[in-house]
Amino acid sequence: MRFLLLDLPLAIRGVVWRVAVRLMGGRLGPGARIYGGARIFTTGGGSRIEIGENFRLLRFAIVNTVVPGAMIVIGKWVHIGEASMVTAGQSVEIGDDVVVGPQTIIVDADHACEGANQPIRTQGLVTKPIRIEQGVWLGGHVNVLKGVTIGRGAIIGAGSTVTRDIPPYAVAVGSPARVIRYRPEAPQPGKV
Repeated sequence: MRFLLLDLPLAIRGVVWRVAVRLMGGRLGPGARIYGGARIFTTGGGSRIEIGENFRLLRFAIVNTVVPGAMIVIGKWVHIGEASMVTAGQSVEIGDDVVVGPQTIIVDADHACEGANQPIRTQGLVTKPIRIEQGVWLGGHVNVLKGVTIGRGAIIGAGSTVTRDIPPYAVAVGSPARVIRYRPEAPQPGKV
């Protein structure tokens, strides 16, 4: 189910989106702002999108499920930047107070590609859940791939690709993303 609400005033658009998401079997909390060209949609029965209050989905960003039964849960006060995409083939969970920069991709699925004599499009998907904990900041143009957890308060630098778990309060950059330091006054792994 797709909804394009480009010409409605922002306050009215939020109300219309709440109704639309409810019709898809999900929830969009109060105070949500869905900007022009942004989309939220599910694919197939049993898919669910649950979004907390004061959510911001900026221009041309997309939140969607790609197979029946997939789930996206987004906390309160989450900001998803322009032209970003959150896609679930299984499960994507984003905690409260997360900031996602522009043109960032969060996707928990890859195409299977085991059979060389079979088209990739017919081989299905390989999925693993993604979890982004509270207070994370993903810079612009970040890619978060299947099966990772990004710990509470972590920062992922612009242009990075996250292929493995990132500890809480870490600052990680690069492709693949590597921890370069920890945020000041943050608890250090293995230290009391």
